[in-house]
Amino acid sequence: MIIAINIFIFIVTAYLQSSLLGRFDILGLVPNMILILMVSIALYRRTYEAYAFAFAFGLIIDSLSGGPFGIHTAIFMLTVFAASLFVKEDHSNVTAPLSITVMSVVSLIFYVTFWLTLSFQAKSFALSGIIFTLEQVAITVGFFVITFPLLRKLFEWEEKKADVRMGR
Repeated sequence: MIIAINIFIFIVTAYLQSSLLGRFDILGLVPNMILILMVSIALYRRTYEAYAFAFAFGLIIDSLSGGPFGIHTAIFMLTVFAASLFVKEDHSNVTAPLSITVMSVVSLIFYVTFWLTLSFQAKSFALSGIIFTLEQVAITVGFFVITFPLLRKLFEWEEKKADVRMGR
């Protein structure tokens, strides 16, 4: 049941990302809600579950997007790995500053990697690309700050339901 809820949340997030948020951009910037969801999963789900979601969601997004194939899968897997270095299995040490730091680093890596890949393909390294990358990081982290408390409550609720079901 919990996996079904997470898959449903991913489908809704992918739909919002691809259709709705593109129409309501902020100065040409659109937050990466799927990256926000993946960081939240990496921070609040068990590591093996987070890796499974990262791999599956990354492949789905890579196959649907027009970007370089494999970038989402690699970044999502890296996200889970980085989060597992800082987060205990019971998630007791996940604080707002840690969450924002992880989101900032992951989104910076994601957008810089994406910018470098596109720049190498175009054989053009423009300063405007760096500025746009930093703006995208800022808008994604800003939306993370807004949405993370809701996602945190959802994942804590899921954890309680799983504990009740497992008899813990």
